[in-house]
Amino acid sequence: MGGIAIVDGHPGAGKTTLIQRLLESNESRSIQASRYIAKPGSGQWKEERAGVSGKTASRHVELRRWLDAAAVHASLLTYDPDKIDIDSLLGEVDEGFGEWDQWVLEGENVEYSGAHCSVYVLRPLPGSDRLVEDKERIVAHIPLDEYLRYAGGEVLPGESIEPIDDLLEDAEIELSFDRELPEKLAEAGVVLSELEKGRLRTLIRDGVQIRAKKPELRPECARLPAAEVVVVNLHRDEERDRAEATRAQILDLFKDWRLRYQLDFRSRVTRAGVYLANLQDANDLGTQKALAQIKRKLRGR
Repeated sequence: MGGIAIVDGHPGAGKTTLIQRLLESNESRSIQASRYIAKPGSGQWKEERAGVSGKTASRHVELRRWLDAAAVHASLLTYDPDKIDIDSLLGEVDEGFGEWDQWVLEGENVEYSGAHCSVYVLRPLPGSDRLVEDKERIVAHIPLDEYLRYAGGEVLPGESIEPIDDLLEDAEIELSFDRELPEKLAEAGVVLSELEKGRLRTLIRDGVQIRAKKPELRPECARLPAAEVVVVNLHRDEERDRAEATRAQILDLFKDWRLRYQLDFRSRVTRAGVYLANLQDANDLGTQKALAQIKRKLRGR
């Protein structure tokens, strides 16, 4: 089997262009390039191989670009993730291709672990944006009676409804925590508005939400931890300062083991190679350095 590289990143980051540059510098190796897309409900899987003048090439411009850049094959793969996983898909496709030196894939690296080199491409983050953000999330639901027993009374801070334990004390009777609690409170002389009744029934049904802040990677960088090579693609020199700041955040992320644990960060490397590159320029030094590391990893598979 030849070496396999998978190129991931958010839309418009420059994945197709990076593959084009790799193909243009392939040193006479036979390289096939494929793009794969998950389409639930699409059937098992489908492959469209593009010839130089094929219809598939005209429908998918990147395939034609790859063929023009000396790919021996260019194809589009669609698969149903509910019926076939990435490993099985690529194994079946590989059987039909024959001999090849390297295979470069563009797609979301969410399941496939068979790559000899994993690459992630992103654009520089806006100046004030952070790679890791603290997000408040619901981490648990506690039954209302349990919450009141162990955590105190006020479960609707800032709402018009009184603390629940005060309501029960005002009722001066023992009440069960069921959907009829608002009516039972009314019988005991505690009258709630319709809105308050609805909120109370929701608490009884779902429990009390427990929220906590947890660090999360920005959505467009969620799959970055799978990468061994990261390319920050800048289009203009004016973006260099933002690109440098983005690179520094990525390197800090790989060094911060506590944060990596909190993020459930899984990586095959302790430190990724992070390059600033203008992929639009085939002679750009950063582009050349990134391509050189990708080739080294493919040769040393």
